[in-house]
Amino acid sequence: MPEQTRSDSRALILHVALQLFSARGYDSTSIDDIRQAAGFKSKASLYTHFKSKEEVAIALIQQIMAALNQTMFRAYHEAKPEPLHQLTAIGRAFISWGLLHPQEHAFCFVRVQQDILLQGKASFYGADMQTPGRTLTRLITQLRQTQPVRAIADAALLSMFVGLISRAVIEQEAFGDLTHEQKVQQILEVCFAILFAQPVPIPD
Repeated sequence: MPEQTRSDSRALILHVALQLFSARGYDSTSIDDIRQAAGFKSKASLYTHFKSKEEVAIALIQQIMAALNQTMFRAYHEAKPEPLHQLTAIGRAFISWGLLHPQEHAFCFVRVQQDILLQGKASFYGADMQTPGRTLTRLITQLRQTQPVRAIADAALLSMFVGLISRAVIEQEAFGDLTHEQKVQQILEVCFAILFAQPVPIPD
């Protein structure tokens, strides 16, 4: 199979899988459902790309995380080189991406939480997938030197951010007729209220 055709087929499988997982749930979707929806005539033709539904799910999560991480790192590198500005830029990028990609965000969040609950960690991550979390933790640690960061462990604060943002993304219709930018700003304001014990202005 030509490399381009193989790449296109793989992308189609992942796209179809996301739609099915979002509509039916992971447990109610079979590998054969994915095969049929993607237009593959036989299981063997699908198995040249993925051997199981779990392989599809892992590849999908890694694809989603790679796209999200690229977005956050672009924001980080374009921000003013100060911890508060960098953290704000990453936060805005994360929130904005989630609001624009709710299916991807919801699927990834649920699977990550499930994996952590059952295994104590997100075992399908590569080291590169964990880098944004380490960057955010480092920024929070640096901010403790100059800003009124709450006396809560860095990892716990980061977990609160992700949980809050993910819930807001999944239930974004609750915001009403706000613009995308207004939603991002409101979610970011609540994140700042969690992070800081006293009001800290959000950098532009």
